[in-house]
Amino acid sequence: MSDPARVQHVEGVVQSISGNEVILLLKLPEFRKTADTPAAEISQQIVQKGLFIEGLNIAINGNRGEITKVIDNSVTILLNKSPAYSIGQNIKLEIPKKRIAIVDFTVIRGGLKEAGAILMEQLSSSLIESRHYIVVERSKLSTIMEEIKLSQSGLGETIPEQLRPRLMFADLILTGTLAEIGDKYDINLRLLNVRTGQAVAAINVSAPLFKPVEMRDSSNLNENFEGTLIDYSWAIGPRGKDGFVRIDGNTGAENSKKSLKIDYTFDLKKRERSCPGIRNNKKRDLSLFTGVEFYVKGTHPLTGFMNLDISDRDDPAVRNRWFARYEITDNWQLIKIPFDQFSYLKSDGLIKREGFKPGKQILDMTHVETLIFGTCNDMVSEETKKGAIWIDNIRFYKQ
Repeated sequence: MSDPARVQHVEGVVQSISGNEVILLLKLPEFRKTADTPAAEISQQIVQKGLFIEGLNIAINGNRGEITKVIDNSVTILLNKSPAYSIGQNIKLEIPKKRIAIVDFTVIRGGLKEAGAILMEQLSSSLIESRHYIVVERSKLSTIMEEIKLSQSGLGETIPEQLRPRLMFADLILTGTLAEIGDKYDINLRLLNVRTGQAVAAINVSAPLFKPVEMRDSSNLNENFEGTLIDYSWAIGPRGKDGFVRIDGNTGAENSKKSLKIDYTFDLKKRERSCPGIRNNKKRDLSLFTGVEFYVKGTHPLTGFMNLDISDRDDPAVRNRWFARYEITDNWQLIKIPFDQFSYLKSDGLIKREGFKPGKQILDMTHVETLIFGTCNDMVSEETKKGAIWIDNIRFYKQ
């Protein structure tokens, strides 16, 4: 009871006194009105409904006793000694942090059978962070037992008797069921008092258990444009005022017959920056790949670029733009760009004009929104202001 890590204090007001029996109206911990996740909401309910249980040993100013009755936040306590305080007096109740085990969450309806285990892990973390409970990891018991057997095998150093491992027993057990209904889970849990076997509280939450998961393509891209174009994530057609993208059926890299072509015409007298490009707008997770490679050629030698538009994990309206530049010749050549050699492109104004918010300058390859290949009017000369660029055999590589 003296160990601060195992004790917590709750304020209350004395309601009545009869011999060694006292009834207190206790002040429950305050919580956020809206929990961030179902696990956070459930853990708040557990703290509120399971903070006081019958049979729990407590102390008031050193006078020890036991909770004999609990009704909401009113508790009846039988003290070892006659109380030395009066009705209406504010007191501070010292209670041990209870040990709770989370077991046997069963999915009775739903396609994801692991949902119960996932919620158990989330609740364990949430209750540990609440600092109101000592969480007993029953799901990891087999691992703990193996470690205990190893410590007793004689293979390691000798452990003094007072330091030999002893398992904690739980004061409370949390168990229950999950049922998937539409896009939500109906979560029904019961909090059991191990001493009495009584159900202390019932907890029901109906909420989406997981954030909606974006569909992202994490496969390799081996695009040679030889077949019928069925990948509609390539943006075919006009690219602003200065470019036009189409399939060229007369030329391709490495003796192939087709490639993707952008025709461009720049008016160099205009000061406004223009960067028409070949775009692929499929949402991708490229975290398993090292870089991108592709074949490129132009009607003239000039400078080309490749951009990666990357969104924020928590807010898809936040975008970062990363770029790499390379030289284009009038012959097919292989360009190979590692992702870690892309540089951040400060383009807040352009991002805002496209309806997005500037990002945090994080190269998060799990949230690639767009691939762009092209050139800009400030990358060409008077001789190369009109021409074409061909792209072919685009793929991601791992090494």
